[in-house]
Amino acid sequence: MVHFYTETISGHVRRICGNGDVCMYLVEGSDRALLIDTGYGVGDLRGYVEGLLDGKPYDVVITHGHIDHAAGAAQFESCRMSPLDIEIYEEFCSLERRRAKVDSCGHPDFKDVVPEDFAGVDASVMRPLADGDVFDLGDVTVEMIAVPGHTPGMMVPLVVEEGIAIFGDACGVGTLIMLPHSTTVERYRESLLRLKEHEGRYAIVLRQHGTCASTKRVLEDNLELCDLVLAGKDAAEPAEHNGAPCLRAAKTDPATGRRVDGREGNLLYLADRIR
Repeated sequence: MVHFYTETISGHVRRICGNGDVCMYLVEGSDRALLIDTGYGVGDLRGYVEGLLDGKPYDVVITHGHIDHAAGAAQFESCRMSPLDIEIYEEFCSLERRRAKVDSCGHPDFKDVVPEDFAGVDASVMRPLADGDVFDLGDVTVEMIAVPGHTPGMMVPLVVEEGIAIFGDACGVGTLIMLPHSTTVERYRESLLRLKEHEGRYAIVLRQHGTCASTKRVLEDNLELCDLVLAGKDAAEPAEHNGAPCLRAAKTDPATGRRVDGREGNLLYLADRIR
């Protein structure tokens, strides 16, 4: 059994925890609510969310198709996700992958998991999600901003009235642009420039791993690193992710994983996927 719990972020936004190393977000307005991501698909997330909302209607959006964000989608009647990530969802969210992840990660949230706790995989519940889509929840709206990079269909939800941008995996302290389906660094830079156009619309940046929060500076850090990588002037520090070799754009302290220069954002990429 998985035990979900919430943390209050603002008057409309709650963080849902209890699904391992990732969190989800629930934005609740006066008329409707919006669930952002579905975690690993372990535990009755749907029942938990509906208990919180006490009958209020809601929609579900998936920021991208990875195992830790999209795997619970099949619990719901429908979800919205970029069609660009459908194949990623089908590949990464298989029951076999999730069981292997839960068995190997050793996270305390999963210590009492039984086979019945795993959601299925069903791409038929997915409906298209596109850049600029707006969810009107009554007294608050959420707008989708496409930020291709980590995945081709990566989305950043913007809670407009509260000035909250949920960067998630799109831009952070160790943005992964080294996966087989990630864009080039050059294409990612273009995405960040588009995200920067919205910079005046938010004051709070939320993520979905680690501390789950960043300063607005994290966007500028990632942009600057893209420029350095493209110019061949970054640290190009040897690194690995899940056993796969890659490069880290800014030098880090091995003991903490943080940048040695005190800045926040960082980028993992492949030398043959810069342009």
